[in-house]
Amino acid sequence: MDWLDSPPEILTLLSIGGVIIGVLFYLIDTRLNKVLKEFKPNSGSSMKDQLDRIEKKIDNHLGWHLDRSN
Repeated sequence: MDWLDSPPEILTLLSIGGVIIGVLFYLIDTRLNKVLKEFKPNSGSSMKDQLDRIEKKIDNHLGWHLDRSN
């Protein structure tokens, strides 16, 4: 390879590759943390809290129907 024959050129390519990989890891980690944050209760506004409220309403509603049929 004629264009990759000196240590500075190799180090430049490795540095660029390292920066690109580092940025990708940072972006993936940031997005993953945002998604995981939604699955932890935080006093009302997380998706986990909303699903818990829906589940409680459904359980109460089903209980009402079961009590009524007896």
